[in-house]
Amino acid sequence: MGAPAIILDAVRRTYRARRGVPARVALHEVSMRVQRGEWVALLGPNGSGKSTLMRIFATLEAPDQGAVEILGASRVRDARAGLGVVFQRPGLDPLLTVRENLANQCALHAAPADRIEREAQRLTLTDRLDDRVRTLSGGMVRRVDLARALLSDPELLLLDEPTAGLDHDARVGFLDTLDAIRKDREITIVMSTHLMDEADRAGRVVMLSEGRIVADDAPDALRLGIGERLIRCGEAFADVLRSAGLRVTLAGGRASGAGDAAQLETVARELLDRGADFEHAGATLADVYLSLTGRGLDASRSDSAPQTAGANA
Repeated sequence: MGAPAIILDAVRRTYRARRGVPARVALHEVSMRVQRGEWVALLGPNGSGKSTLMRIFATLEAPDQGAVEILGASRVRDARAGLGVVFQRPGLDPLLTVRENLANQCALHAAPADRIEREAQRLTLTDRLDDRVRTLSGGMVRRVDLARALLSDPELLLLDEPTAGLDHDARVGFLDTLDAIRKDREITIVMSTHLMDEADRAGRVVMLSEGRIVADDAPDALRLGIGERLIRCGEAFADVLRSAGLRVTLAGGRASGAGDAAQLETVARELLDRGADFEHAGATLADVYLSLTGRGLDASRSDSAPQTAGANA
């Protein structure tokens, strides 16, 4: 199997104070391993540290403390040769055609030009190769950006919020394409997201909160960790959930309680007696995150990490 695709050991990253924004720690002694062939989702709201991690993985930033090894290499130059990166903002020239954008990437990596046709066919872009990027839909632009990242035949594909701005159908289509590529090429994928349905597609989810890893497991295992079933009701009835021994979280005026079947049955009877509206539901990754951190996935910190200029890896 060889060395892991990513090794982080006690990585710390601090951003200095700038223009009235105080210094802050973006990552607190983060350690993790990503094995080759895995699909890992970094899940958390804006400001949780996932974009900083992605920039470190992409060799665009270095930690203040700790050790980083990417694709068995600790030197940036050696690691970059095996990376493909899809940034949150597409790294394409909108005035050029799809073919011209991909040809520029081939030239940058000394990749054979015939890979353009190969990736275009794989991503159903053949009919759009001679169209200017600015004429394409958001979903199509994302596919072109993915093709660009794959031209160098990377071992590790990094995607930072790759479906930002896409509608539901375009997001699902992009993720389906990503899954097919992973299975076909046995490539390692690390993707950051704040959307639980995207994270659910990965084989492993790493949850981040305020620069720390708070959970790291398969999606199903994370859901089972807070109880297989949930009951939700108005926040005014949270005492009923607590009195039955449920683990309770509050958000948006609603109370959610996780527990076993017997506990939920007891709670349901009590809520019926009180005339309360309630619902049963399976635990979601958002429920897991809320249970662990007390914050929702839509929460964000105002002091987001400084933007780093993109680079085609």
